[in-house]
Amino acid sequence: MPFLTASELYRFYHNGDSETAALRGLSLTLAAGEFVAVTGPSGSGKSTLLACLAGLEEPDGGYVEVMGQRISRRPEKQRAALRARHIGMLMQSANLFEHLSVEGNLQLQMRLAGRVDTGRLEQLLEQMALQSRRYARPSQLSGGEAARAGLAVALSANPAVLLADEPTAEVDAESEADILEYLIARRGPDRAMLIATHSAALAARADRVIQIQDGRLLHG
Repeated sequence: MPFLTASELYRFYHNGDSETAALRGLSLTLAAGEFVAVTGPSGSGKSTLLACLAGLEEPDGGYVEVMGQRISRRPEKQRAALRARHIGMLMQSANLFEHLSVEGNLQLQMRLAGRVDTGRLEQLLEQMALQSRRYARPSQLSGGEAARAGLAVALSANPAVLLADEPTAEVDAESEADILEYLIARRGPDRAMLIATHSAALAARADRVIQIQDGRLLHG
């Protein structure tokens, strides 16, 4: 069973009489243990694809299944429950609640997934070099710290599927290398990752590269 399946996804945005097709019949699968990079120019549909895969947006056509369960066209409560149980999502921004500390953001995500684990929280803070910043608010973090904290939150409930949208876009080369090495170390038969990226270094380490343009699959 694929960890993630997208079948013939279409997504349209409207502005007055204008219509933009963000996804045009795009299909993909993510197998157990896979690390897949999604590449393509800005505006190609990468962010829309990840939002549909995570159930944050509903496709206008097609469907998504996560761990064998349909997440598309389900009530928001069901989509949120499936997302909390199976998916870790790292967006380009707004990954942390400003009124919570780094530790508080991790604890909240664990509670939502029903997997509160103090040992795992401490492990993530150590792995992301955030022990000294555990009580800091997001506005007090550097770009690299915020990126690592967002990744820690996405992984806090140890999800089967990690979806990340440009996880290294706003960080320096050292932070990019740190994040990449953590992603590589996280590979395993009970986990899968799909990462949208412009980073050649990240794509080079993936098991498979999917290229999209104008909402269509070019290769992968």
